[in-house]
Amino acid sequence: MKRIYSLLALMAVALCVAAQSISVGGYNIRYANSGDARMGNAWSERVPRITSLANYESWDVLAMQEVLHAQLQDLRQGLKDYDYVGVGRDDGATKGEYAPIFYKKSRVRCINHGTFWLSETPDMVGSKGWDAALPRICTWAYLEDKTTKWKFYIFNLHLDHKGVEAQVQSARLLLKKIEEMCGDTPFVVTGDFNVNQHIDVYAELTQSAKLFDTFHKARHRMAENGSYNGFDVQNWTDNRIDHIFVSKQFSVHRYGILTPFYWSKDDKENKYIVRHVSDHFPISATLELPRLRAPQDWAQYGNYEKKNQEQKKAKVVFMGNSITYNWYRFHKEFFEQNEGYVCRGISGQVTAQMLARFRSDVINLRPDTVVILAGTNDIAMNQGYVSIEHIFENIVSMTELALYNDIDVVLCSVLPADRYSWSWEIDRERAIKSISELNAKIKAYAKKKGIRYADYFSEMVDENQALKKEYQQDAVHPNLEGYYIMEKVIRQVLKSKK
Repeated sequence: MKRIYSLLALMAVALCVAAQSISVGGYNIRYANSGDARMGNAWSERVPRITSLANYESWDVLAMQEVLHAQLQDLRQGLKDYDYVGVGRDDGATKGEYAPIFYKKSRVRCINHGTFWLSETPDMVGSKGWDAALPRICTWAYLEDKTTKWKFYIFNLHLDHKGVEAQVQSARLLLKKIEEMCGDTPFVVTGDFNVNQHIDVYAELTQSAKLFDTFHKARHRMAENGSYNGFDVQNWTDNRIDHIFVSKQFSVHRYGILTPFYWSKDDKENKYIVRHVSDHFPISATLELPRLRAPQDWAQYGNYEKKNQEQKKAKVVFMGNSITYNWYRFHKEFFEQNEGYVCRGISGQVTAQMLARFRSDVINLRPDTVVILAGTNDIAMNQGYVSIEHIFENIVSMTELALYNDIDVVLCSVLPADRYSWSWEIDRERAIKSISELNAKIKAYAKKKGIRYADYFSEMVDENQALKKEYQQDAVHPNLEGYYIMEKVIRQVLKSKK
């Protein structure tokens, strides 16, 4: 009996350890081309090996590079347990190479995601920066572990292979984006950097005090070689041009440069030839989820705590989720040029979380007006199912709190969306119907109470009840042009009489 109890105790410890770690893979899979095929390295031969490897390793998050659209479709067929985010670098849709981030649907939920171009104009689709030979991109995602509710960012990029200035400036842009987006939130950076550990660009990244190489930080390491092989099974190098970096909060249990290969039948010679699966080796790291206050800070009071203490008299507080947060990130001039305009958006939040922090992030700032844009994440079930009625009630409660404290209210329509890429449960029909129903309730309530109403929806919806292509970063989030439309609407509303 004592042995049984001991075994159960060991199993419990093992389960706890497993729940507190997350595995990350990085893999340049080599774009499909006829030249490789002629040399025996055809994509059709390699793809089943890549998906078999990924399914065997069972990474929680897998970042890839050099993925063409047709290859992406093949990968999706072979990686049934995964969803992905990412776009083609040439048109922001399907043309050119992707740097996709795959994540295991049973373990990880995507709260938000996007892409920026490694150039002087990072928001310009297809832009090529500095002396780069090709357009280059960085895909990012804001993820949540479904078990622990622990959140982190991941950035996946592919630096240029020729432009030295482009490599330097792209690295600096990455550091700038991390500072702007992450704050104190932990993050992972992975990708094909096209620079090894001996190059100045690598030194600039690792000496920034922001990025830590998992190769050095790992307790256990297996890396007998570098990460590039050029399809040459005789080639050896110690140069690592593919990297996984982490923020300071992480502990790294394991790091590996894996060396998968397979045997290909040569019918002419009647023998088998050893081949590499890609011209890069996959890299792998097992990270310990840091035990921070963040998982217990459900409403994320700490997100704006310091800013609230420093904030002088606020005129208008914009309360919301990632749509409001990105508004400041994409066009902060709107806030800076209008004195007293304050952004209090937090990515991924539902109305219950906004209601919980409404006093600290709105009432205590004593603004004249609060602009409440909320509800789309509730519809996407970011915190699980909630009825339209309960979403509406949370918005009403925020409104009543504001009015009781002599703060004028502007209620906003939920923006159009025909899908939520991070929530496969919500199909097109349900998304459209839910948004329509919630907007009708908000608009009717605003009219009944004499509250101003900002109708973003009517200005931004297309004939299919989706967010207009010219206004969207993705199906849910506006791009800069979209925010220009929202600014036009809210300016008119704020100038109007109550």
